[in-house]
Amino acid sequence: TIYSDGGIPIKYKDDGSGDVEIESPPRIVQEFNGHSYVMEEAYYADVALVKAKKADTRGNLIFHGTARNANPDAAMSGKICIVEAEEIVEAGDLDPDEVHLSGVYVDRVIHAADNEKRIERLKETSDDASEQVITGGRARIMRRAAKEFKDGMYVNLGIGMPTLASNYIPEGVKIELQAENGMMGIGPYPRKGQADPDWINAGKETITYVEGASAFSSSDSFNMIRGGHLDLTMLGALQCSANG
Repeated sequence: TIYSDGGIPIKYKDDGSGDVEIESPPRIVQEFNGHSYVMEEAYYADVALVKAKKADTRGNLIFHGTARNANPDAAMSGKICIVEAEEIVEAGDLDPDEVHLSGVYVDRVIHAADNEKRIERLKETSDDASEQVITGGRARIMRRAAKEFKDGMYVNLGIGMPTLASNYIPEGVKIELQAENGMMGIGPYPRKGQADPDWINAGKETITYVEGASAFSSSDSFNMIRGGHLDLTMLGALQCSANG
């Protein structure tokens, strides 16, 4: 491809000729298990800024709900990790089984005195059935998409209409919904007044969780996806060609 071979224009000459002054270099291509992969150099972060629910004086961290997200991964990648914690306790006050991230990755812990958490996309379950009715082409697409659900599936739903397709799960079918930001077992939207900013999906919508749900980091989420542990991923798009 042009990406692996190089030659993508990065900068054109200022003389108006349209000639390329700087172009992308070729990439190294490696083959693993019969598939070709383009190698990219990793970026290194000088400073990682992390938000935690609770920390001890040794830097051990506990996150809350889907707020764990990419925080552990960010902490591991930074040369220096600075943590803003809602609560700081003494070393030994945290049960080792509760700790989500070891203090070995943490360099500084700051107490967050002001913890205002804004909900970007408040979604609530309404008792008024008329508020939940979706008609027209969108409803038809969602009903058709929901026919792909089979009993026992682990499913990742993309942002937009795929998320709403869960409202049309066929009778007798039970699926486990996964959020890329770190949740397996997504439930319905919360009832009015019960939304928690630490429980959101990848689209930043407020959610609840069902019995048997689990929360994890974003890297664990993508391990599930790339490892083939999910049965179905449903994505939303603005346009799609006839051949996909």
